Amino acid sequence: MFKKRIGITQRIIKHTCHNEVMDCLDINWAKILIAIDILPVPLPLLPSDVVVSAWKTLDLDGLILSGGNTLVEYADENDAIDNLSSERDNYERALVQAALSTGTPIMGVCRGLQLLNVYYKGHLTKIKGHVGTRHPIIPENVSFGFNFRKEVNSFHEYAIKRENLGKQLISLAYDAEDNIEAIYNPEDKVFGIMWHPEREKNSLQFDCELIKRHFDL
Repeated sequence: MFKKRIGITQRIIKHTCHNEVMDCLDINWAKILIAIDILPVPLPLLPSDVVVSAWKTLDLDGLILSGGNTLVEYADENDAIDNLSSERDNYERALVQAALSTGTPIMGVCRGLQLLNVYYKGHLTKIKGHVGTRHPIIPENVSFGFNFRKEVNSFHEYAIKRENLGKQLISLAYDAEDNIEAIYNPEDKVFGIMWHPEREKNSLQFDCELIKRHFDL
């Protein structure tokens, strides 16, 4: 039934009422991926030093870095402590390194794209007015063949200015404020988008096609 097994990372939520720290993933991710013949494999937060052995054991066909949680190195006094997880930051960097070492395709979504940009020596800028909104995007480098929707959702407080794009990353789309909305590295099989497919209520055709294209389905 499933053509690919794709690992997907999860948001870290600190549940103060129950004194628990939990992995959390929107159930819409499973609906999206199953619909395109991908078996989603939610990845629990693991210590960074076991990532290499875990990665070999899982033998995945791809990796999705999901959204949620501000990167600790960019947090300031206005970022909620409960939304930070240095453990997740370190874990996902180790996962990226493991995936790259095996030539496994990686897709970053919102925070996932931000982490990839930082991994490739880029930087983030804190912005306002991009949480719970929608806006158009402008495609570029269209010769790579990605087909984007004209308008996307926006749920991020950190952006990638063009001058802060990571080394070896190519911009595929940007917004009216010249913030990068999609990135690509064909050699490393790395792709990222700033919007959330799992939060779309309308047709997911464009986003599903992007996922299928990147993971060779």
